Amino acid sequence: MRPSANQATPQSIAIGVSAALIASLTFCVSFALIKELGPEIPTAQIMLFRMSVGLLLLLPLLARAPPGILRTTRPGGHLKRIFVGATSMAMIYWAAPRMPLADLAATQFVMPLFLTLLSMPLLGEMVGWRRATATVVGFSGVIVMLKPSGAGFAALDTAYVVALGSAFFYALAAIAMRQLGRTEPALRTTIYFSAVAAIAGGIGCLFDWVDPTPRQWLLLIAMGLAGGCGQYALVTAYARAPATIVAPFDYSQIIWAAVLGYVFWAEAPDARGYLGAAIVAGAGLYIFRREALRRRTASITPKD
Repeated sequence: MRPSANQATPQSIAIGVSAALIASLTFCVSFALIKELGPEIPTAQIMLFRMSVGLLLLLPLLARAPPGILRTTRPGGHLKRIFVGATSMAMIYWAAPRMPLADLAATQFVMPLFLTLLSMPLLGEMVGWRRATATVVGFSGVIVMLKPSGAGFAALDTAYVVALGSAFFYALAAIAMRQLGRTEPALRTTIYFSAVAAIAGGIGCLFDWVDPTPRQWLLLIAMGLAGGCGQYALVTAYARAPATIVAPFDYSQIIWAAVLGYVFWAEAPDARGYLGAAIVAGAGLYIFRREALRRRTASITPKD
């Protein structure tokens, strides 16, 4: 029997860490392919291929699942998760071709900050002064990273704002998944999301479709495979090792993104961009560790 993440062996932890690194790399490859496709292929079309290929990769897991795995008594919860998740995906797919790859990855580090803010009104969780302070520090890193000009925030690039909006909806999706996770297996939630998001992308293609060239067909299929493999690797990582060990390796995406951006588009974020990303990542990691500590000691110190 495979040990749970909380009872992981050194070998299991090594597998979990390796899977987390693979997930970070494949997600960045997926975003790089989206960046390459974006100027020519509509966002809905990219979403259709991404989710359809990812859904095909889930079929072997579905075939081995217990009968009735797709039956649910919480359709409303799934619809909420699908809506916010698909919105987040559409926003980041739109932003990807319009900004440096490393900056795109860095904006997604804001998700834990939004999650901390939203957990109070939506989950009824108490946030202590340490996590609240880390959240404020993290958002100051956002300001550094975005580098607003003397004209103020109105002069910010729309792509950056949309990418941050994607992180906000990603946080809403994480809350929805946390709520669903109390009764719903991960495979059911993932398949529902993938199927409906693919259908939504297909509907969008009815109004905006571009016939791909042979090269674009290859890129679209590769993008779907990279995204699907990344999702599977991430699930494997959290299944084989404790979240407190896996989470920091998610932030290796900034390294992969910087390398890919430089090699293929000669993108080189300046020092302020890296400083802002470091502040946001540090705040996010601190919040994650405080959350893990709070859960371990909830019976003793329930406020943080």
